[in-house]
Amino acid sequence: MAISDSLRTIGVLVRLALRGAFTTVLGSGAPKPDGERFDAAFSSFLANPAVAPHIRAARLLQLQADESGWAATAIDVKPGDQVTVIATGTLWASKLFDMRFGARIGVWLRAGDEGTIFKTPGEVATRRLDEGGPLYLVAKPPGEWADEQGRFDPEYPRSGITGALYVCVIVWKGDAIEGLKALLQVGDYQNLVSRALDEALKPVPTPEGWRYLWRLGQGAIYRDTRQGTERHIHCHTKEDVGILQFPADFPLSDTTRLTWRWKVDRLPCELPEDIQLTHDYLSIAVEFDNGQDLTYMWSGRLAEGTTFKCPLPFWDKVETHWVLRSNPAELGKWLSEDRPVKADYARAIGVPPQRIVRVWLIAVSVFQRGEGICDYADIELVDGDKRLKIL
Repeated sequence: MAISDSLRTIGVLVRLALRGAFTTVLGSGAPKPDGERFDAAFSSFLANPAVAPHIRAARLLQLQADESGWAATAIDVKPGDQVTVIATGTLWASKLFDMRFGARIGVWLRAGDEGTIFKTPGEVATRRLDEGGPLYLVAKPPGEWADEQGRFDPEYPRSGITGALYVCVIVWKGDAIEGLKALLQVGDYQNLVSRALDEALKPVPTPEGWRYLWRLGQGAIYRDTRQGTERHIHCHTKEDVGILQFPADFPLSDTTRLTWRWKVDRLPCELPEDIQLTHDYLSIAVEFDNGQDLTYMWSGRLAEGTTFKCPLPFWDKVETHWVLRSNPAELGKWLSEDRPVKADYARAIGVPPQRIVRVWLIAVSVFQRGEGICDYADIELVDGDKRLKIL
């Protein structure tokens, strides 16, 4: 790293530390521990005679941010069961830099000892289970899994994370919506029950043909929208993270191009995004058959044409960023892009691979807890007469 880059990074860290200290002195921003109040409220709600008949099983859990692993709920579930999760709390990565994560990104579940893991897309979520067996939960801030069965990758320990998440998990006898309506009739806590009912009534469907990357879990960041006859994908991220993927088996040649249009209305970070503490951004990416991905991003501060390896553990081995836009005067405008993918790969990463396997949309706003808003349209892979319509 050049001396100027090192000095810039030090300046960003000092700024973040001063911001964290200011927040601590004022006592603002940082959430107050509320586990006891949460437990007391939901213990009362669940025991109410109007609610209890709807519930097959329910548990209140405190999920620690340590290395203790999956917590058993002592509930056996079966495929088709409807489960609601309501959670609060804070996981701290650094109090010095005021870096913390909430239940929105930290609650994972697994049905069965070898079941497939899944994440709640927010502090509240209702899901119809695909698998059965003992139900487990774990608090896991952004990091890496060894596999989709929820084994932890020993190369990326969770040491240094403190705090806890407080969770109410309910397995309903019948329809979750009817149970949540009954629950809301007897009380609420910080609007969590009303939000849970709203989420169950109006879930955000994943855009057609796309899926969320399993490593980061399901989300509610992206949604299909229409402007006249034109289809867009709208992205809205706040204190969240999600990668949306579209399969794309496409040869990579000298004339392969990725084209798209996007309109970025708000960026989730106003600081240089090339260090861990500020790595919040919006982008579109191409994944290749060698496991690498090249992601074209908007930046709040870095110069256009800047390339850098992702600063996050695990991702630093597979992901490279290319700052394509950074002019604030272009925010809120539809912009058309056309990138020579092979030439870009050669410049930013090295010897190009043979094929493209996926196109991604990436939204990160978890580190600085900001808000990002953008829209995508007309995404295509093009090579001569060969054309793959992505969006």
